[in-house]
Amino acid sequence: FRAELDAANNIVLVMITEDDGSEHDYQFDFDPRSGRYEFSERDLLERDFGEEWVEEMEKAVKALIQKALASKRA
Repeated sequence: FRAELDAANNIVLVMITEDDGSEHDYQFDFDPRSGRYEFSERDLLERDFGEEWVEEMEKAVKALIQKALASKRA
């Protein structure tokens, strides 16, 4: 997966490329004050890729959100 930050719009984009070459995009809108976001597709991704994989992806999403929050405070 790849994760990118669109800090100006408070969005984290996650692009997943499967082994067969198919691609899936997910968008996480986050609150610019608290960093909270919703991840309604977690169960689906856990089924397809496993819990450990989803946890790694969530860590990347949270890191990007924290980066955005830190830059807004500066």
